[in-house]
Amino acid sequence: MKHQTWTLRMLAALAAASVSLNCAADGRLFSPQNAKAANIISVSPYATSLVNNGEFEGWGTSLCWWANRVGYSDSLAEQCGELFFGDSGLRMNIARFNIGGGDDPSHTHITRTDSNMPGYTVYQNGQVSYDWNADANQRNVLMKAIDACSEELLVEMFSNSPPYYMCKSGCSTGNTDAGKNNLKDDCYDDFANYFAEVCKHYEEDWGVNINSVEPMNEPYTNYWGAFSNKQEGCHFDIGNSESTIILELQKAMQQRGMGDIIIAGTDETGIDVQIDAFKALSSDAKAAVSRIDTHTYGGSKRTELYQLAVSSGKNLWMSEVDGSGTAGTNAGEMAPALWLAKRMIDDCNGLRCSAWILWQAIDNHISSVGYNGNQDKGMVDTNKGFWGLAVADHDKNTVILTKKYYAFGQFSRYIRPGSKLLASSGSSLAAYDAENKQLVITAINTASGNAETTFDLSQFSGVGSSVRQIRTSNSENWAELSPLSTNGLQFSASLAGNSITTFILDDVTAKAIPVNEISVNAGMVSGSDPWNQTANDATKVVDGDLTSFFDGVGDGWVQIDLGELYAIDALAYAPRSGYEYRCADGYFSVSSDGVNWTRVHQISGAPASGLNYITALPDGLQCRYVRYAVPSGAPQTSVNQDSVYCCNIAEIKVYGDKPKAAPGDVSLDGTIDSADAFLLRDALLGKVSLTAEQGKQADMNADGILTAADLTLLKAYLLK
Repeated sequence: MKHQTWTLRMLAALAAASVSLNCAADGRLFSPQNAKAANIISVSPYATSLVNNGEFEGWGTSLCWWANRVGYSDSLAEQCGELFFGDSGLRMNIARFNIGGGDDPSHTHITRTDSNMPGYTVYQNGQVSYDWNADANQRNVLMKAIDACSEELLVEMFSNSPPYYMCKSGCSTGNTDAGKNNLKDDCYDDFANYFAEVCKHYEEDWGVNINSVEPMNEPYTNYWGAFSNKQEGCHFDIGNSESTIILELQKAMQQRGMGDIIIAGTDETGIDVQIDAFKALSSDAKAAVSRIDTHTYGGSKRTELYQLAVSSGKNLWMSEVDGSGTAGTNAGEMAPALWLAKRMIDDCNGLRCSAWILWQAIDNHISSVGYNGNQDKGMVDTNKGFWGLAVADHDKNTVILTKKYYAFGQFSRYIRPGSKLLASSGSSLAAYDAENKQLVITAINTASGNAETTFDLSQFSGVGSSVRQIRTSNSENWAELSPLSTNGLQFSASLAGNSITTFILDDVTAKAIPVNEISVNAGMVSGSDPWNQTANDATKVVDGDLTSFFDGVGDGWVQIDLGELYAIDALAYAPRSGYEYRCADGYFSVSSDGVNWTRVHQISGAPASGLNYITALPDGLQCRYVRYAVPSGAPQTSVNQDSVYCCNIAEIKVYGDKPKAAPGDVSLDGTIDSADAFLLRDALLGKVSLTAEQGKQADMNADGILTAADLTLLKAYLLK
């Protein structure tokens, strides 16, 4: 009777402890205000880029063609230097300098006033000589940019076209068949030597430190045809043709003692084409390329290109984009600015690139007399989409700034080189400067009304008490607003309609990234059926590939069986790229036996892309099973407009160690319960044998022998 009473009392105590644990976890992690917040932006300090060791290199612009147009005027060149590269302006620190091919002097078809890029050679009767006075305009702007930049300007030399006499069409704007190579088959080495010779002259004679070289611009397209009104590109087929020019350039640079300069490639028009082009390079050409440069005018496989760069050990730049797009709701002049801001956010978050570079800062020019006999395009309609950030008014010798200029500055002035871009959810971009303990978040609101927003910083270990906020809207340009206050590891802000706001927090510290990842393979994973019975099943969450994902549907779940009990330090998960919103309200539960479950975390709002870490777990958490699931029915969050919760998740990681056995844990399962008492009793009765480690844990009084006294001490411990 005593034995029965002891067992019932012990089980009741354990049941009460279990109920208490569930209530504590639910009350702490699932408060109504977190679950029902209208707009939550979460920032993860852990999901930094793996390219360039996570270090962001900066913001920039190509100098062609606008520098070729304004550089005749020292006044305009100096204004542009300060406006785009100076501390009072955009603080750009990257300039892409175009080594022009130069067209046949007898041609008159290049009528765009900024696009007739001079070459550095003179071709007469088969003889080539260099004219180092050529391209004085672009060079003038480059020197002004170097002077204005408060840090070393990163200069990339690139080419739109080889010199006309090396081209099959005899024209620097492209082949007569725009889909075919235009560089003559026997001129790859000639073009490489021309390009390298110009680089050498800029370094040795003009003191320009060249960071990188790129011999092509959007090569695998059919855009560049002979006798066009602009000099913009030269077709190179992917594979052998692109590989050949890269290797010839490598050889030419090495011959001139410039083999340490980075070779980049291949500046394709779109993301998906860039993936194909890099994969098609020869092994030697891939080895020669230290950085992948891509444009983002087309394509959507940002995560795949990022993964390709990482797996190939290459840096990654977004080296050119712009457009005439608009965004916002009846946004007026902010419409083009919001479009640009959204593109910057999408590219930086998706590609995890180490630099973001605009096509050209000035795309339109105002001049009553035109230039070289051709007419300029004139002023833009600032309420509609347009290219560029500013307009050069040559009649008034000034530069007209647009809202796109101020939109760019909301990022470039505050997210600085040397910081690390962080995974950030929603329409936002975040960066962390660990040395200065500063966190910067730039967020946009494309709705007409205010957006009440909570910034979730719970993955950090500490934040300062004050938040600076700088805003650009239809009525403001980089306006410094009243500071906000933090509330624990979060702060709230009202994002004005059709606005871009930058938040700056000091004294921000991040927790150490967990390193004790538990090895998990596909055989340890189970889950609900994938949508349409595709191959996107539950095993995809442990394949280490952020581009693959579990495509679960309504009431979907995925579960990991660790095989034995572990003490859990942290969990990490990555949402399906492009479908981050489907993780909103999803939750993680853990179990020791696969039957009784405890929820330990619910996702508030759409999480950031990439890995998000869950470190705020109950103390002493131990489990064998980890499960991710979504609620039933229609989503109860504003960020998910699907008709039902869909279980989409790309990756799950578990961090922890096998629990250390404690005195009384006879079964060595990480817990002390009635099973341990029964096991010790049976051992004392001679029914079972204990291992040396089990005997050590059963020796409650540490006297070196097992007796009834040990069983009595164990019972007393359980009854407490």
